[in-house]
Amino acid sequence: MINGIVFSKDRSAQLQLLLNSIEKKAKNIFELKVIYTSSHERYNKGYEKLIKQYPEVKWIKESSIFKLDVLNAIQNPESNYTCFFTDDDIIYRKINEDDLIIKLIEDENAFCFSTRLGKNTTRCYAMNAENIINPHYEDDKFISWNWQDHNFDFGYPLSVDGHVFRTEEIQKLTKKISFQNPNTYEAGLQAFSDFPRRHMWSYVHSALVNSPSNIVQKVYQNRRGLEYGVSTKELNDAFLSGQEIDFSKIDFSNIIGCHQELELPLTEFQELPNLEVYSRIKTRPSIPEFIIDNLESMDLKVKKWIRYFRDRF
Repeated sequence: MINGIVFSKDRSAQLQLLLNSIEKKAKNIFELKVIYTSSHERYNKGYEKLIKQYPEVKWIKESSIFKLDVLNAIQNPESNYTCFFTDDDIIYRKINEDDLIIKLIEDENAFCFSTRLGKNTTRCYAMNAENIINPHYEDDKFISWNWQDHNFDFGYPLSVDGHVFRTEEIQKLTKKISFQNPNTYEAGLQAFSDFPRRHMWSYVHSALVNSPSNIVQKVYQNRRGLEYGVSTKELNDAFLSGQEIDFSKIDFSNIIGCHQELELPLTEFQELPNLEVYSRIKTRPSIPEFIIDNLESMDLKVKKWIRYFRDRF
């Protein structure tokens, strides 16, 4: 299996979407480790919920020495290859483990395999510009190009959004730089822009997209949420209330960039909305039905759960 390292902060709902997409489109390919942190207890509750849902994932609470967290996660004697993700990534097309590593085995000049790039990714969201790709190799499944001859997304191999590297190689590069978080980690890796391995590989059509719906860091003011912006608080509250981002209802029909804003529809309300609400209702089990019916301003779904706990306890 490929060593898979995910960076996450305050985005349990979007992380759940990524993990769900991996389950659907990349099952049994990655040995997943999530390095996570939260800025508030309400966000930490989201991660507590995810940890219960995904016991097979190795959960690493971010320490005060982020570089050490990353190096420890990279260290994996059982995997020769490592892939990074951020929590707003989504794998939307089927991928195969052999596909992700075969070119790193066959082509000694290959630096990485990108799941986020393809001939369809003609738009660079970050720079608000057009990508130009000139492959030196192409068949019905893969393309390859000299990244040092390209700009924007196709000239950017050291990304933490779905790029697969040789573990030993990325470990050496990581040890040589200083960084404090995922953004400064990726920025620091750009010091190796003259790296001698000049080939990047990808599928003809990309398999991963990053949906920049919001921002959780203050280091770089990246473009985000211009069309389908939604706050981390809104998504976290929905997630704690029993809703999830519905992978099956996301429109992936026209992916033209490795970063592309997508509408993130939520599932129907199905679970206990909030532990705090639960405790209040539990202490008031004898709420008369006519009072519930006359609370016109209350959401129907909340009424449903009031009745549920009134009758159950």
